[in-house]
Amino acid sequence: MTASKPIHHQRRLSPFKRLAQALSITLLLLLQTLPSTTHAQECSARDADFTNDPALHTMKFDIGYGPQEFQAYIQPDVSTFYQLPVGSRTPTTPKHNGWAAKFVNMSNKRLRLFWDPKNGRPGSLIANLEPFNSGGTASFPGHAFYVTPMEDESKVLQRWSVTPPQAVYFYDPITVPGDEEATQQNLDRLTHDEFEKYQRHVDNREFSKQYFEFTGREYLAFYPRNAPTHKMWRADYFGQEHWVTTKETHFIEMPEEHELGSIVKKGSERLVGENDARILAQYRSPEPYLNMTLKVLSCAPRAFEIENFLSQTEVDHIMYLTTGMKLHRSTTAGSDQITADERDSTRNTRTSLNTWVYREKSAIIDTIYRRAADLQLMNEALLRPRSKDELPEVKSKRSIAEALQLVHYDVGQEYTAHHDWGHPDIDNEYQPARYCTLLLYLNEGMEGGATQFPRWVNAETRNGLDVEPKIGKAVLFYSQLPDGNMDDWSHHAAMPVRVGEKWLMNLWTWDPVYEK
Repeated sequence: MTASKPIHHQRRLSPFKRLAQALSITLLLLLQTLPSTTHAQECSARDADFTNDPALHTMKFDIGYGPQEFQAYIQPDVSTFYQLPVGSRTPTTPKHNGWAAKFVNMSNKRLRLFWDPKNGRPGSLIANLEPFNSGGTASFPGHAFYVTPMEDESKVLQRWSVTPPQAVYFYDPITVPGDEEATQQNLDRLTHDEFEKYQRHVDNREFSKQYFEFTGREYLAFYPRNAPTHKMWRADYFGQEHWVTTKETHFIEMPEEHELGSIVKKGSERLVGENDARILAQYRSPEPYLNMTLKVLSCAPRAFEIENFLSQTEVDHIMYLTTGMKLHRSTTAGSDQITADERDSTRNTRTSLNTWVYREKSAIIDTIYRRAADLQLMNEALLRPRSKDELPEVKSKRSIAEALQLVHYDVGQEYTAHHDWGHPDIDNEYQPARYCTLLLYLNEGMEGGATQFPRWVNAETRNGLDVEPKIGKAVLFYSQLPDGNMDDWSHHAAMPVRVGEKWLMNLWTWDPVYEK
C-alpha cells in the first residue's frame, strides 16, 4: 500500500474529477453561447424556453464531499400531456415491459457479459466489459445475466436476474459487506489509478441511489455528467407545434451529374455566409426560407414529426446513390467491442441491411446535414470536421454527427426494441453519447415497417406509438434527458415489414462530442 493512498470511504474530490467537471462545465457554457447557425435563423421558441425547462428540479445530494445540488429531470404528470389538471389522468402500463439494463464492472479485470438462457446451455455473449467500464442491452423482467473472466467462460463470477425497477447492476469484488479488513486488503491490491477509478464508481453508485430516490428513475449515465450542451425542443403536450426556418431550401430539380461530385473543400472553406447564395441555388425552390414544423408525437420520450423535411428530388438522389453500394448486415448499438463471430449469437435483434453515406458525398447530402443542423438548433460547423480557426471555443475539431446510415428492410426484416445510446469509457472526461436521432423516410406504401416507441407515456392505450413511413417525412427524438441522464423511454423499434420494402436514413448526433 502506498502512503498516499486514502483508506476506503475517505471521500475526497479526486484531481481527475475536478478536471472532468471543469472541462465539461466549460464546454457546456461555450457551446450554449455559440450561434445556432451561420445565418439569421428564426424559430418559435424563446431562449427562456430552453434554459427554464419546467421538468428540471433542484436535487440536493451528498455523496461524501459535502452538500451539492443537481438539476434533475422529473417526468411531468401524464395529465399535462393532454393539457389537463395534474392528477386527472393515469398513465397506462405498456404491453412492452422491457427496458435498458446496464452492467458495471467495478473490478480491474476484463470480463465477459452473457445472457443466460437458463436451460443449462451456454449463454449468449452480450459484451466484453473492460476494467472499470460498463455495458448494456435491452432486457425484460426475469432475464438472467452473468459475468466470467475473459480467459475462462465456465467460471461464473456473479449472476443477476433482471428485476424492475432496477436497471443498473454492479459487479463489485472489492467491497466485502460486513468485513472492513477484507475490503481494505482488496483496496491495497489496487494501483493508485485503479483506486481512483474504483472510488469514482463508488461515488456514481451513491449518486445513482440518491437520484433514484428523488426522481423515481434509474441513473443510466455515469456521474458526473452535465446536461446536454445543445438546445432541446420542449414536448409539453401532444400535438404541440414548434417551427424553425432554414435557408437550406428544397432541391426541386436534379443537378447535372458532374455537379454532384464529392465535396473537396475542407473546414472553413465550406462556410456559407448570410448573404451568400445557397449551394446549387438554381436547382432549389425559389423561396428564401424553408419553414420546418415540429409536431409533438410523444412527450416521454420527446419525439417530433416533421413533414416534408426532404423533397422528392432529394429522396430520388439518395436512392440513386444506392446504385452500386454494397449493403451490409446491420449491427446493434454497443456491439463494437465483440468480434463478428461472437456477435452471431446476438445479432438476431436486427435483420436489416445498411451502408453509410458521408456528408461530403454530394452537395445534396451536404444540404441535408445543414438543414438538420438548423432543425436541431445547432451550428452546421459542428456537424463536420472544422479548421483550427472555426469555433475555437470548442476543443474538439471532429464532427459531432455520424455519417448518414442508409437502411433497407425487406419482408420479415426488423429491428427489435433498442436504445441508440451506449456507455462511454470511464477515462473520457466528456462522457459522450448519442444525443438525438433524426429518421428520414424514403418510401411509403409498405405494410408494416412502422417506427414504434413501445413505452411512450400516455393515458389511453397500452400499445406502442407507431409512426408510419411517408416519403420525405422526418422524425426527431432525443436519447438524453434534459439533465444529461439517458432516456430509457427512448426505446424504439423498426417493426417487421409484411409486404413490400422499407428505405430510410438516420442521422445520429452526439453530445457533447463524438468520440467512439
